[in-house]
Amino acid sequence: MPRGMRRAGSQKEWLRTLKEDLETLELRCDGYANLTRIANLIAWAANWSTMCSRPTIARLVEVTGLSQATVKRWVRWLRVRGWLGTVEEGSTCQFRKGTAAGLLDDGLGNRAAVWVLAVPRRSRADRLRDHDPRCVDLPERTSEPPTGSLPERTRVDPTRTREERSPSRPREPRISPHWPLHATARTKRDKIALCERLRAEAPILRRVTAWYLRWWLSAFIDEGWTAADVLHALDSRADDSRWTYTWSSVSEIRHVPGWVRHRLAAWLDGEGRPVASRSQRRAAVDAARRAGQEARRREWAAMRAAAGWVEAPAPDAVTEDCPVVAAVLGVTEVPEQPAVGPNAAFVAARAEMERRRREKEAAELEALAAWRARRLS
Repeated sequence: MPRGMRRAGSQKEWLRTLKEDLETLELRCDGYANLTRIANLIAWAANWSTMCSRPTIARLVEVTGLSQATVKRWVRWLRVRGWLGTVEEGSTCQFRKGTAAGLLDDGLGNRAAVWVLAVPRRSRADRLRDHDPRCVDLPERTSEPPTGSLPERTRVDPTRTREERSPSRPREPRISPHWPLHATARTKRDKIALCERLRAEAPILRRVTAWYLRWWLSAFIDEGWTAADVLHALDSRADDSRWTYTWSSVSEIRHVPGWVRHRLAAWLDGEGRPVASRSQRRAAVDAARRAGQEARRREWAAMRAAAGWVEAPAPDAVTEDCPVVAAVLGVTEVPEQPAVGPNAAFVAARAEMERRRREKEAAELEALAAWRARRLS
């Protein structure tokens, strides 16, 4: 077991603790996605009682679709930071001890590496205090036993009465971070909600506030860009070519505004205005396709009308209301249409129900009249 770590209680605890770790949250968005994909497979392959997992590298490559070098890199990242404890190293018959460099077969074949899922022994607050030096002087939260006397009442500021009387009430966030990815924002509050969703999706944008981010992206949001369009523009250029990364963690970016401004500059035209986003381009292509289909539909209808084509229904659908069509089809006798409406049994049942309802209503009125007569006498 790595130093300072303990065996995880469950796969869910290991995944939750890994995703809440500060070093994990500071990863780049694509690195975070690859790490969580590999971690999920390792956790799913773990034994429920021992928390030991032995998925092979080939299996991780096959399921995730990542390259072998990428899978080995993130497995090494988990092992170096103690999230995976090595129970058994992977080995082959050629390099295993006691096999004379593969000349002697020990019958074990190729052995996959066995890892144990490990989580930190300390709480999340302690790890946060170690990560941020400013949190060293924060007081520890302790609970005191209740006393028999009530606390002394202090003077309450009348302008802060509501806050002072309910300090334990959890405060709701001013702006919800659950803005839809493919929705446009019009009002100021909607734009801030869109920026909150961007901060929730991209860890690098969490280093600034949503109000500051709205000021950066005002030109793009006013043009009808969505949160998904902004995230796509940060990873790709206007010609759909991908940006190359020269850093491995978001902590290496010293000036986030300059990085965002540089990435979004590729989506500006010669006059400095945003070009059409990815969703707007797709919407324009769909509109052009639908317009072309409608034009061809009208053209075919005009050609049929010019040729004198008549779209006649089937012979069994001919009625007295369309004698012209009947003459065209050569139908001399119009088939009798079935009677429309309820049958005799249904009409009789409804009449019986109505008779019973009236009898019940008459009985209730007689009982009410008798009660009133006794009351007045």
